[in-house]
Amino acid sequence: MLRSLVVVLMLSSSVAYAATPAVDGRNELLVARLMQENGRPDMACALLEDTSVNSVDADRLYVLARCNASLQRIDTAIVYYQRVIALKPAEANPRVELAAIMVALDRKDEAAQLYKQTLPLLPAGQVSTQMSNLIEQLGRDDPAAFARQASGKPWSLEFYAGLVHDSNINGGPVSNIIPAMVGGFPGNFVLSPDAMPRSSWGASGSLTGSYLVPLNERWSVLFQGVLLGNGYFDTSDFNNEYMSLSAAFIYRDKDWSASIQPNIGFSRQANRMNETTPGVITRVSRNLNSTWSLTGSLGYINRTVHLDSNRNADGVLGSVGVVAQVQPNLQVGADYNMQREHADAAVYSRRLDGPSVFAAYRIKPQWTVVGNYSYSKVKYDEGSFFFPAREDTQKTASLTSLWDISAWAGRNMVVRAQYTQIDNPSNIGYSNYSRNIFSVGVQTQF
Repeated sequence: MLRSLVVVLMLSSSVAYAATPAVDGRNELLVARLMQENGRPDMACALLEDTSVNSVDADRLYVLARCNASLQRIDTAIVYYQRVIALKPAEANPRVELAAIMVALDRKDEAAQLYKQTLPLLPAGQVSTQMSNLIEQLGRDDPAAFARQASGKPWSLEFYAGLVHDSNINGGPVSNIIPAMVGGFPGNFVLSPDAMPRSSWGASGSLTGSYLVPLNERWSVLFQGVLLGNGYFDTSDFNNEYMSLSAAFIYRDKDWSASIQPNIGFSRQANRMNETTPGVITRVSRNLNSTWSLTGSLGYINRTVHLDSNRNADGVLGSVGVVAQVQPNLQVGADYNMQREHADAAVYSRRLDGPSVFAAYRIKPQWTVVGNYSYSKVKYDEGSFFFPAREDTQKTASLTSLWDISAWAGRNMVVRAQYTQIDNPSNIGYSNYSRNIFSVGVQTQF
């Protein structure tokens, strides 16, 4: 269907050329745009291949820049983008897209310069959304990736407020009958109705801040803080808050980067301190080429559970992964995570391992979607008097949508909607649960 459309449009344009050459050029450009938008960058480039790089037709050159970028002809795309920027210095999108390419090539100084030049050209909200998307695509929780983008503006502050609906705020099991062994004989526990899943709407909010301190050309320090919480309308027994503070020492070279990040987290539930978890994590990233990069991490945590000292634990964790910058607007990645915890009581000591995958796609400058899926096997060292050693399989899937509405609402306003599904089958009945969480709200960034 697409090929026949191209043939028809090209024939009509060739007929028009005899009378009005300018119309032919416009039709050819229109077809090329259609090809690019419909996933055929090869045909878009083929239609415009006779266009000289020294042409003064910025619209044709812009399509050529985009189709060459989609085909991973990076050097050619850069040349076309630079020519478009020279011809239309007030246009923001070519600078943003070229900056994305420079980010993927780890040419951080050129990317930072493009960011600075772009800031005056876009409304504040659009700038915030586009640049934040690029930061998110570079690597989840990677301080070096964040610092690479912070050259133009060393600090960032983001506020979010919204509503949340949780189908299982108390982590209740799927069944009220729990099989057990009592005195060597099989039996069942029947749970009270209060132990079964409870759903509720609530209010959700977060505040995230960061500040980058460059030490020299290679080294920098990134300070980060997160404060978030949920308050439910039906009951306050499961209201929760979490705070995290960290300082990452970052080293960046041309083809690789590394960071070491001391951090501490605090969690509260029902207005009582629940856990305190200090730790340290080291991350390394190596660029193989303009598309692929390898990542790895290794860390240590020490958890204090204030309501039950038997659960106090220390542990080691690590991961290996790969990230692919498929095109300027799309990044995908996968990693394998491992964690070993030794608790004060062996019944709470456990091993966790499993893969996770993610994809981040900027559909439009104002709209980005991010998908995640993780699978983790959890095995505990020992069982209790009534139950065998616990074994869980936790599967988590989430989809997040970010939509920039600052053109109407102003002040960097972005609508954030997220759906998360957690399925946790377990050989122990009270740990066998499922959960669906939906949240929607607005966020603004300074």
